[in-house]
Amino acid sequence: MPPSGVQKAITFSRRAPGQLTVLLVVLVLVCLATGLAAALDVQRNRAVLTEVIEGGGRVTNAAVEIYQSLSEANATVASAFLVSGVEPAPLRERYQTNITEAAAALTTAAAGSLTGESAAIVTELAAYLPMYTGLVERARAYNRQGQPLGVSYIQEASHLVQATMLRLAQRLYMAETTRLEEAQNQAGVVGWTLLVVGVLVLGGLVAVQIYLTRTTRRVLNAGLLVATLAALAAVSWYAIATAKAADHSVTSRQQGSAAVKAFAEARIKVLEARSDEALTLVARGNGRSYEEHFVLVRNELNGGLLANAKAAASADTVVLVDNAINAWHGWVDSHRELRSQDDSGDYDKAIEMATNGAPGELYGTVDRELGTAIARAADKFHDEAVSARGALSTADIGIAVLFVLAALAVWFGLAPRIREYR
Repeated sequence: MPPSGVQKAITFSRRAPGQLTVLLVVLVLVCLATGLAAALDVQRNRAVLTEVIEGGGRVTNAAVEIYQSLSEANATVASAFLVSGVEPAPLRERYQTNITEAAAALTTAAAGSLTGESAAIVTELAAYLPMYTGLVERARAYNRQGQPLGVSYIQEASHLVQATMLRLAQRLYMAETTRLEEAQNQAGVVGWTLLVVGVLVLGGLVAVQIYLTRTTRRVLNAGLLVATLAALAAVSWYAIATAKAADHSVTSRQQGSAAVKAFAEARIKVLEARSDEALTLVARGNGRSYEEHFVLVRNELNGGLLANAKAAASADTVVLVDNAINAWHGWVDSHRELRSQDDSGDYDKAIEMATNGAPGELYGTVDRELGTAIARAADKFHDEAVSARGALSTADIGIAVLFVLAALAVWFGLAPRIREYR
């Protein structure tokens, strides 16, 4: 009875030409599969980084801008109402700039790929913004006429910002920050599994080279040597590119987005403190709740927010944060003096201190230094994320080409040896 096809295949695989044929097919397929997997992994990481730069990062920055602009607008308006009649032009211009920036940031956020919750929050904030500006304009109109009703409107506007709009802005910021961190974590991981597979491919190529040396008595096989070098180059390229991308991605998170978060949280509380300080005076004896809130904010800043900002600072921002912290402590001391003047009945002296004295000047220093630190950290985030993507710019094509070259080299290296047995 003639042998079956299976028996022939088994018999063939036990002989040298059959073994070489199996090795050829396996090595070619493994090289092609590894090259495809590595190229797809690089493309995935690059797409994630593109989303971090153009999507998540931009929306997160917009959320920070909304949060800060609303807080600053509230503090600016409160400071403006310390002056009877027409408010100073610089404060009016600053308020208008804050509102313009908040509106622009809402537009940027709305244009991003938002989740359902974030999209709903942006819609709510967009609806509340004209309500807030309307209350402020009414307050201004009454204030110019010297009518105390303006105080009620400015208090209502401040309550709308702090109790509703800032809470919504914080929810938006936290949601988008979480989404950004998840994307950064994905991009900050080296593909160890593929590296192990790549090393195994190299080991397989070397093992086959040794096998050929022993069976054919030839020291080197040119095709397998080229395949080994091509695979080594591809694995090295993948390792270096993904490691550099991961390193830049981690830096963009630690010195960029994480620092922005720490600085922004501190700055927003500083703006709340300034608003409370001004509204306490604007209320003229009825501002106890604002002073109590100032104390709460002071405790939050002293109890951890400023320490977090200092811990998040890099070499580019540490001096700015130190300056802000020193100015804050000076402001707290001068605030006690301001309250002493107001509580003792010298309201005009307290107003003078708040507008032209140490409290106002030191607040300006804290706000300016933290604002500059936020801008630098945001630039660091963007630059490092771009560098991470740049590290992967041509890696997918290069790695794929090298593994295809390795597969072809395996074919041209083993096929002639197989034909020798025919």
